[in-house]
Parts: sequence; structure tokens; C-alpha cells
Amino acid sequence: MRLSKLSLSSFRNLEEVELFPGPRFNILFGRNAQGKTNLLESIYLLGTLKSFRLAKNAEMPAWGFNSCSVTGVVEKHGVTREIFLVIEKRGKRVRLDRKHVAKLTDFFGSLNVVVFSPDDIAMAKGMPDVRRKYLDRAVFNSDPAYLHFHHEYFRTLKHRNLLLRNGETEELDIWSEKLAEAGARLVASRQAYIRSIQSLLRVFYEAIAGNGSEASISYRPYLLNEETFLQDGRSALISALQKSSKEERRTGATVVGPHRDDVDFLLGGKLLKRHASQGEQRSFVLALKMAEIELIRKIHGDPPVLLLDDMTSELDRERNRNFMDFLAKNEMQVFLTTTSIENILLHEGDDQRKFLVEAGKVYH
Repeated sequence: MRLSKLSLSSFRNLEEVELFPGPRFNILFGRNAQGKTNLLESIYLLGTLKSFRLAKNAEMPAWGFNSCSVTGVVEKHGVTREIFLVIEKRGKRVRLDRKHVAKLTDFFGSLNVVVFSPDDIAMAKGMPDVRRKYLDRAVFNSDPAYLHFHHEYFRTLKHRNLLLRNGETEELDIWSEKLAEAGARLVASRQAYIRSIQSLLRVFYEAIAGNGSEASISYRPYLLNEETFLQDGRSALISALQKSSKEERRTGATVVGPHRDDVDFLLGGKLLKRHASQGEQRSFVLALKMAEIELIRKIHGDPPVLLLDDMTSELDRERNRNFMDFLAKNEMQVFLTTTSIENILLHEGDDQRKFLVEAGKVYH
């Protein structure tokens, strides 16, 4: 899978751009705040219809414009497809091969894409919501159907919270049942994903760090015992909601459920954020991303397009080299941003194209 052409119109500071990326390494270089990350964001939008920067639709059109467009030509298993995306304040419109997409399930998978940014490195020590967002994004990349479970749960949560804020308790039990059902499906998908990457995570961490410590990841339901939840997630959530009813009425919000859960990163059975060095934390997150890429390759038959946003400033020379060696072996298309080409530790024979990004323009 590769992106063979990218066209942008009035997207952020990139007013008119036409780019023909190479099949392997595409280096986007230039000073800060010139538009390099905006290019990565546009590619991510083509694959997921979302911004990895969590930007709102209204933030994406260039200053003075009400809309913007992103077009990508994707080659996958010998088939070429065109993705056309229009972004307006009120929403997004997408066409696939110049036809309107009626169901998003028909769209997802047209371009599989994984992003790795400095925010990912920081999630080892960050708040639970940062790890939840990472996990949801990773599960979606391996199983686009997950998006339906995610939307269903958060729509139900929003309605239930509205009832709590307004003090309307008559329908609360009905919505608690709906929330528990949707939440159990959501958590089951998250846990299944974690199980699927455990062995990959261990292998990649050992390859990067080589210190004999075993890396693992564990899902931790908020205020719930994981074993009890595994036996019957729906019943466990119903029970937890009932026990927290007083707290919910006091705060006017649902206090237990997948929106409050966390993911534990472990090294040698100990919490990474408390017991690991900065180097070990970076090695762990790097191994986690490598595991995600490898899982997508196994599921879809080829690796995703990888977006690396200024990662050379976050990884030391040895980890940088290990990661580049992994990418070279995987024959995947990669887009990297950097302020200095010298920081990109590629081998001399690696297929690479360089693009200078300056003041919203791209020069080959």
C-alpha cells in the first residue's frame, strides 16, 4: 500500500500543493511552523477522516476560506483508488473513486495509516486519557468496525449524563442498561487488541533495548476488577453503576465505564511510569508502535503508511537506527518530518525522496 499522489487546496497554511511521494522514505524538511506536520495531518485524514492533532473541522481550512480539500491516489494490491475529502465547518464529505460514500465501512481500509508523534512518546507518563486515545486509535486501525462501538458508547454516555445533570432519574435504569451493553462491547474490543499485540511487544522491546526485561501491557477498568469484568462485562458495569449512584447524582456525570479506564504499561511486571528510566520508556513506546505496524501488516497483508512527526528529536541515535532498520525491512512507505536531514539515519542505498517545506509551499 502506498500513497502515489497528494493534492491539497486551502488546507491550513498549504494553499495549493501537489505532491508525488516515493514508495519508501519521504523526508519533509524545513524550519518549524512551515507546514510539515500539516502535510502529515492531511494524509492521516485520508485514512481515518480524523486529525491526529484532535483538531476541529473549522480549524482546517486556510485563513479566509470556508472549506478545504484533500485528494489522495492510493495504490493497493495492484489497484489504484482516489480518495477525495472536503472539510467544512459543519462536517466532512468524502468520495471514493468519484462516488459518494454511503457507508463509512465501505471507505475504511482504503488507506491504512499509522502516526508516531512526540505525543506518543509522552503517553508513558501522561494521564489516562492519553493512553485511552492511543488505544482507541490503534484498535480502529486494526478493525475499522470498532468505530461503531466507540460512537455507540459515547452517544449513550452523553444522553445518560444529560439525565444526571437534569436530575431525571425515571429513565436512568434503561440508559444504564444500554451503557453497560455498549461499554462491554467496547472494552472487549480493547482487550482483544491488547492480547493480539502482547507477544509482538515483547519481541520488539527486546530487539530495541536488549536488557532482558519483559514488556507487557494490561487493561485496567476503572473501579472494577479485571477478572470479574472478563467473566461478564455487562453485569460488572451494571453493578458498578449502581454502586456509584450517589457519586453520580452529586457530580451529574457517569463516573465508571470505558471512558474512565486506563492502560498499564509494564516492564518486568512494574509500572513503566514509576520505575523505568526515560530511555526505557521511549524504547517501550517505540516497541508498541512497531507491534501496531506488524499487526496491521498481518491483518491486511501489507504494512500501513507510516507518518513520523519529528521523531528524530525524541529518540536517541541508537533507538533511531533500530527503528529505521525495522522500517527498511518492512518495505513500507514512510513520511518523516525533520528540521535537519542529517538527523534521519537512513542507509545510503535506501530509496528516499526529499521535499523542502517552506511557508506553506513544497519543493522537490
